Amino acid sequence: MSADDINEKVDYKKKEPGCLNNLLLYENYYSRQHEDVWKMGKVVEIQLAIDKCKESILALKETSEEKRLLVQRLVKLRLRLQEVQELEIYTDPKQVKVVQNHKFICQTVTQLKFHASQIYCETCSGLIWIPVQSCFACLECEYISHGQCLNSVKRICASVIVKENPTYILEICPEKGLGNQNYRCAECKADTTLNQPLLCDYSGHYFCSECHWGSLSVIPSRVVLNWDFQGYPVSKGSKQYLNLMMKKSILNLESINPKLFSFVEELAYVKQLRSNFMIMKEYILACKEALEAKLLRLLEDRQHFVENSDYYSVQDLIDIYNKDMLSYLDPIHSQFFRHITQDCLVLSFQFNNS
Repeated sequence: MSADDINEKVDYKKKEPGCLNNLLLYENYYSRQHEDVWKMGKVVEIQLAIDKCKESILALKETSEEKRLLVQRLVKLRLRLQEVQELEIYTDPKQVKVVQNHKFICQTVTQLKFHASQIYCETCSGLIWIPVQSCFACLECEYISHGQCLNSVKRICASVIVKENPTYILEICPEKGLGNQNYRCAECKADTTLNQPLLCDYSGHYFCSECHWGSLSVIPSRVVLNWDFQGYPVSKGSKQYLNLMMKKSILNLESINPKLFSFVEELAYVKQLRSNFMIMKEYILACKEALEAKLLRLLEDRQHFVENSDYYSVQDLIDIYNKDMLSYLDPIHSQFFRHITQDCLVLSFQFNNS
């Protein structure tokens, strides 16, 4: 967009200086131009717009309102270019390096700013010096590695295990001893007699210091058997697996430990709410107004709550323990109940006469 284009659209410089209406019209035109920036979806298109904007800025020798708005547009174009480039990296299969079923993507400095100040390679345990060294992260399990260490990755991506066999070990720390591992690390098979081996509280296996960094995690077996939410040390592989499994609703507490409902008051209350949801679901599905209002979508973050009343995820249990679940469910339950008994005349009649 050149300076001539602007003058043709607004004819700003031919109007009296200081005219408020002209200035507003001028800014509104540029506002519309800024809006089209976020609609651009191709790198080539945005780059051409950036080059054109630069030419327009250079053509204006003195500082003016026109130049200020052009600079604003240039900034927005560059931000949009960065967004589109990062999106293309994640959607372009040529940019993804597949190793041991990990899908590695080279991380930009912008992405890495959300990590801790120091980032370590999970392959060699060495510090990754940003931006001197390249840093790759798995799209699935967030395994982090030096670019030069990718060919040395030994651990299979935890997402593969989650997809093939999404189950938990429900025995508390099933330790079997180093002898069953031939005194070698359970993951990389390094000799554990040279250094102190570390026990993974989830799997019960021993690991070397490169495969076990002492990360803490809530252990599902301790939760469902002891209602224990303390963090225990686990291996890096177990940590990634447990993170991916966190929201999987596969724990049937009624069959694993039914006494837990009489021990934990909040859990028993949530169980009652879920039973009510399953009953109210039948009424809601029969109501056109409720379907149009998408009432069931209020539970889309916990879809399993309207599919069954028995299965829980570890995240569900954590939220119950932290008292967050009740503040989430109570308003939704009240809204469902109010619609059935008051708002909808047909449903209220059916409910009151059932």
